[in-house]
Amino acid sequence: MPRKKKVKRLLFSIAALIGIGIGGFAVHQHQEKQKMIEIATSEEARKVYVDFIKKREAQAFTENGIIQSFEIDRDSLEYNPMGGLMVRVVLNGKRNIYISFNLIENDDGSYHSAYFIGSPDLLDFLEREK
Repeated sequence: MPRKKKVKRLLFSIAALIGIGIGGFAVHQHQEKQKMIEIATSEEARKVYVDFIKKREAQAFTENGIIQSFEIDRDSLEYNPMGGLMVRVVLNGKRNIYISFNLIENDDGSYHSAYFIGSPDLLDFLEREK
């Protein structure tokens, strides 16, 4: 077999292996993202968000409440290196008003938040709307 054919075959094999590796990594990343979305949008996680919000604003999710709705910012999901899943919960559809939770799974399958972080605009929003 001529040397040029061997080199081409070798280069093609290397390119194929790299392509398979990159494709496998992309599939793994997609599966991890889906798992994070599943956790963040679960009923157990939603209970953490709702309980937290209602403790801060008793009228939340009612006609008289300041906070009317929330949604999970799926683009912001990431694992915390110290444990848990970081979840940003956007309030009333306003991207600049959010609460970030660090969800940690309990032994019974429920979740709790190790801590939370409010956006800089959150307090202003709550005070302004009162």
